[in-house]
Parts: sequence; structure tokens; C-alpha cells
Amino acid sequence: MTPVDNVLPLPTGCTGTTKDAATQSQPERIRGMIRRQIIRAELRPGQIFTEPDLAREYGVSKTPVREALQMLTVEGLVNVLPRKGYMVRSLSFHDVREVMDLRLVLEPPLAAAAARNVTADLVTDLRTQIENQFRDGNTLEDRLAAARDFHVTCSQASRNTRAAAVDRSLTDEVMRFYHLMPTARDHFASAEEQAAHEAIFDAVATGNAEAAQELMHDHLLESNAAMIRTFYNAGPL
Repeated sequence: MTPVDNVLPLPTGCTGTTKDAATQSQPERIRGMIRRQIIRAELRPGQIFTEPDLAREYGVSKTPVREALQMLTVEGLVNVLPRKGYMVRSLSFHDVREVMDLRLVLEPPLAAAAARNVTADLVTDLRTQIENQFRDGNTLEDRLAAARDFHVTCSQASRNTRAAAVDRSLTDEVMRFYHLMPTARDHFASAEEQAAHEAIFDAVATGNAEAAQELMHDHLLESNAAMIRTFYNAGPL
């Protein structure tokens, strides 16, 4: 496929829908819309777009679009193509390993901190997320969102805002992997996944920090191995 063939068909009808959209700047809102499409694999690795095209699509000047794309470049989601525009970054085995290794460093101690800081609201939130992930009839998007929220909620409950922000970004990247690799999606409804989340929930809910850390570590090891096996079969993305 030539670069010309690979230029994006631009999204239509995109608007900011997050609760804090009213407080976001214009570049942040545009960044959020593009970012969601990349995470959901609506914008595929290798696809190309330009500032003028996006500016016309969103009905804004090129300046906020440029600022939004600069943010996404810093995040590593897009690459600059001199005199051509921007390209959605491809994913390599090295990318997958980096994300998985970083989660393994961050999430177990954050889960332990969540157990030490457990509240009734945290218990309710985690229970709801488990139920949403494994409820019969829920869509793939429901399951993916619930699985992501379970991990993000544990990280946020640690009260380490910087570490939680990094982990939230890593978890988003994992969601992108799963959107790009359909054969990996069965993992979200598996008995192994449910047992792991239930065990982590029990440890956090009872304030058992040591168990929460160990169980999160074991869960991520299993998830990482499954992801890497799937990536080997799928090849570079």
C-alpha cells in the first residue's frame, strides 16, 4: 500500500463527550478525540493524516490541531512525517514488552497501597467493574472498559497520583493491543481472568496489602504471557 492509499478517511460527527469536556482546552478536546480513535484501533497503525484535513473536519484552525498532535507525538501514539503529515505509530514486540514490564513494576505495589487505603466506595466500584466485565451478554467494549477500569481504579486508590497517571496511560495502550489483536479478546471473559480479578478484589476489600500485591503480580505475569503469545502469532501491528 502506498502512502497516498493509506491516507485516513477522516472521522465524522466526532465531539468531546467526557464529563470534563467543558473545562478542557480546544487542543485537549481534539487530542482526546483522536486518542480515543487510536486506542480503539479506529485509526490503524500506519495510517496518515494532515493538520489541514483535521482542521477542516473539526471546524477549527490548524493551531489547536497542531498542538493536539504534538501531545500525541509526545505520548508516542503518532509519528511526524516531514512534508507529509502524521502517521499512527505501529506497534512492535518491543513496545508490547515495554508496556507489560512497566505494568509489572507499577501495579503490584499500587494494588497494595489500594488495600491499605480501602474504602466502602472502592469496594463498590471494584465489585461493579467485575460484574460488568463478566456479565453474560455484555459487549466486547463493555468487557474491555470494565477490565481497564478495574486496574485503573486500583491504581488511583493508591493515592499516588503520578504513578496512577502513568499506569492509566499504560493500560490504555493495552486496550489498543486488544483492539488490534482480536484473537486476544477471549482473555477478558476467561475463567483465569475472572478468578484473578476476584482474588485481587478480595485482598483489596479486606485490606490485605501483601496478598493484593502478590496476586496482582501473578495476574500480570499470566496476562503478559498471553499477550506475548498472541503477538507472536499476529506479527507487527
